[in-house]
Amino acid sequence: MGRTGLEVSRGVVRTITWLVVVAMVRPGAAQELQPTAPAPSVDHIVPPEETVQPTGALPSYFARGACAPTARRVELGCFDTIFESICGQPDPNTWRPLPFSTLFSEGWNEAWVPSPNGSGGAPRQGWINAADGNLYRLWFFTFAQAFNSGPKGNAYLGAYTIFTPLSRRLDLIINVPFAVRNSASSGLPFINPTGQPTFKSQSTFGDLSFTPRVLLHETKDFSLTTETAVLVPTGGQPLEGKTELIPNVSFWNNFAGRWVIRGGVGDLIPLNGNSGKDTLISQLAIGQTLTDHDVPLFGDLTWYVSAVVDTPLSQGKHTSATLTPGMRTHVGRDWYFLAGLPTPVTNQRIGELGMIFWFMKAW
Repeated sequence: MGRTGLEVSRGVVRTITWLVVVAMVRPGAAQELQPTAPAPSVDHIVPPEETVQPTGALPSYFARGACAPTARRVELGCFDTIFESICGQPDPNTWRPLPFSTLFSEGWNEAWVPSPNGSGGAPRQGWINAADGNLYRLWFFTFAQAFNSGPKGNAYLGAYTIFTPLSRRLDLIINVPFAVRNSASSGLPFINPTGQPTFKSQSTFGDLSFTPRVLLHETKDFSLTTETAVLVPTGGQPLEGKTELIPNVSFWNNFAGRWVIRGGVGDLIPLNGNSGKDTLISQLAIGQTLTDHDVPLFGDLTWYVSAVVDTPLSQGKHTSATLTPGMRTHVGRDWYFLAGLPTPVTNQRIGELGMIFWFMKAW
């Protein structure tokens, strides 16, 4: 691993750490972090000091940003929590902050509700090749293409991904790469740009990944999550057939207007007899939402730029970096379209140039 690459990765990690600290200790954060009253018994409703008035019917719960921290807390049994989180009709007006101080006492037996827009109006939505820092309820199809000049072959990926909330604190993400060609694989929640394309074209079913995600802390403008992606060797070698763990921490912050900064730090840990060959994965992205949610075909129109840096923690490996400019739009009825242009900036790469498309449905 080169000294320059390690310094770049350390710089990204320091930047992410500084941003998380600033967001959590900014003015007013101390008040947000005050613990709430002790949790009531199961199936009990805790009335707020004042009633939250509905904001009115809007096209989608993602459009409702006017949520108050005084909303009532409704606690359910375990199975009711899971059922309501997956199949229920959530009321965004029941959202309230979940501070880190109540991590072990609140949110686990409450049904999932969508997080509100930030104070500046920025929606909490996923971007391609960017850390989430949030819990979602949605699914999407991925098509990715990486272009190479001969003799290397082009690479592509087809995948299905579903985000299934189990409570306000817990989400389960399942990624099914049903078509992988020439190493164009992606294990959520992080891409892995260090793969090398093959000179002989090969195709296979990919490695499934299961990612439990925990919400550590959430206010209207800032959220922090942790998760561990577990890749299982369902694909065929030599392209796939690997067992890996990717623990990481991610954040989301609406820092001004409709501007959002998000990032994360993770560690890719191979378990196929390759212990000690971990890879540090650092992500940082910034973007801006330009339109309101209900604009026809271009609702929540957002542009962003994401950076991913992979730094192998063993000798003889090289750091890789990828920049992904991208866009996202709501086309109507909770359907979304996303596009990204992953561009490698180092020699370690899957393709000379790539493109990624997501076709997404929230429910």
